[in-house]
Amino acid sequence: MGQTIVEKILSKNYGASVFAGDEKTFSPDIITAYDFPGYVDKYEEQMNELGITQVQDPEKYVLFIDHFYPAGTPKQQQVHEITRRFAKNYGFRLYEGKGIGHQVISELGYVKPGRLIVHFDGHISTIGALGAMGIGIRNGMIEAFATQRMSLVVPGTVRIELKGKLERGVTSRDVFHSIVEKIGPAGCRSSMIEYGGEGLKSLNMDERMTLCNLAMFLGGVSAVMETDETTYNYLFKHGVADEYQDIYPDSDATYMKTVTINLNEVEPVVVAPPSPANTVKISEVLGTPIQVGYIGSCASGRVKDFQQAVEILGDSQILDGFRLYAVPTSNKIQSEMTKLGLSQKLIDAGALLSFPSCDFCIGQMGALVEGETAMTTGTLNIPGRMGSNKASIYTGSPYSIAAAAITGKITDPRTLF
Repeated sequence: MGQTIVEKILSKNYGASVFAGDEKTFSPDIITAYDFPGYVDKYEEQMNELGITQVQDPEKYVLFIDHFYPAGTPKQQQVHEITRRFAKNYGFRLYEGKGIGHQVISELGYVKPGRLIVHFDGHISTIGALGAMGIGIRNGMIEAFATQRMSLVVPGTVRIELKGKLERGVTSRDVFHSIVEKIGPAGCRSSMIEYGGEGLKSLNMDERMTLCNLAMFLGGVSAVMETDETTYNYLFKHGVADEYQDIYPDSDATYMKTVTINLNEVEPVVVAPPSPANTVKISEVLGTPIQVGYIGSCASGRVKDFQQAVEILGDSQILDGFRLYAVPTSNKIQSEMTKLGLSQKLIDAGALLSFPSCDFCIGQMGALVEGETAMTTGTLNIPGRMGSNKASIYTGSPYSIAAAAITGKITDPRTLF
């Protein structure tokens, strides 16, 4: 009986064949988390209550400080101190100031095809772009921290077959929201999303990570992709290609359904407030006034995203009064942007280039005030996400945000080339 990619990953972890619907206990290859009130501090508290003073394999744990960084208040600094203490007491590896953990974990070489990695945040699905399974769990996370084990029902899989190639001005973010538009925000509810097909080969790793990062907005448990030369090249660049093995589904694998997306037919798409389910073609909201733009987050703050923005900006200046925040996802990305001249071009255009952080996405920096409307590559557009509950948030591609930055309104970026 053929297997999907996730069935293969979980079978390898379990040590025997498993299929959708099987409930088993698995041992994650990596257990990861970031600093945030109500999570790491609670895990430390619960471990103490359980009397657990050490863990069997501390090298399996990777913690990140990527929120409230650098800390702006004593309370925020206290969150960091708790995270540092937790890591030190148990021998966990801790990284701070390197960028957003969902990105940095791959740059550091912890992600390899076939690995099972758990986090309390569902955006760990980003690592699926490398053929790994990153799954966000809440109630079972303390079990993983305390025992390095987790109970899981093997999810079914929705196969998304990509064909063709994107036209200029269209991005993988537009692809994702076109899928939402086609099958609905619950189209992959409680399922894994498996991306593959010839069209996938036309997307670089930055674009693939964006597709996987957004899995939860299709109701997906997580997302994973077939591996290929692009996967190998990324792993080689980050020093972990020595153990590389391709991962792909069997030809007779069983899927809940298969969805085909022709990339050449995808148009620019935005998600209108107040819900991540409110997907519309950009043509339906043209002319909407925009005052703030944000390119960044774990979803879309990579080199490709800033190349797209600069492609639109050219030698133009951002409109007077418009605030454009450019926030790389990691230090490594920021360094590469500088080498490529992207940072200077953004600064010259009038953008505010900031330190890698989650803080713009969650409204800790660059906060919106009542009556403002922003267009962002952040992960959510719900009221209050980036500041005032009475501000509006549209999410879209870097092309569309750059277009809004020089016109002051939602504009089809394809008209500006």
